[in-house]
Amino acid sequence: MGAAIEGLCLTDSTVQDPVASYTTFYHNVSSSENATANANDTLGVLNWILTIGGGLNVSSGMSFSQQPGSNLADLIFSPGFDTDNRPVAFESCGHMYVPVYQDDTVTPPGSYGPPRKLMNWFICLTRFAYLYESLVFKIGVTGEPQNPTCVAVDVERVWV
Repeated sequence: MGAAIEGLCLTDSTVQDPVASYTTFYHNVSSSENATANANDTLGVLNWILTIGGGLNVSSGMSFSQQPGSNLADLIFSPGFDTDNRPVAFESCGHMYVPVYQDDTVTPPGSYGPPRKLMNWFICLTRFAYLYESLVFKIGVTGEPQNPTCVAVDVERVWV
């Protein structure tokens, strides 16, 4: 996608294939509640390890990149600490979700209690400098992606 900026593009790999660096991600968890790492519903940043010159490994956290004319967010991984990293969690069945706390579908806007688990994952033909078939997140709790190429998918954690 760009200099050290990566996305989640569709591949022919399956969970039966040997582990590869481009299919291995880490759920980095830090919690004020002392939650157990890898526990269900524990928030953390999805990370991918970028190997740069000289074999140096650099952690790259996932964030959302959204254009004003779209209701989709591209998932991008960029090196270093970023305050825009998007926390995600996993259900007991392994499905990844984004927690949503504010409900602006009602008036006056309120809060979800407990947080709503959004799993608005889609594979779409997108443009991030170039055309890619990649994983995106549909913003909002209602409606469908406006991109006509989108196909809904589940994103699951698989232990290696």
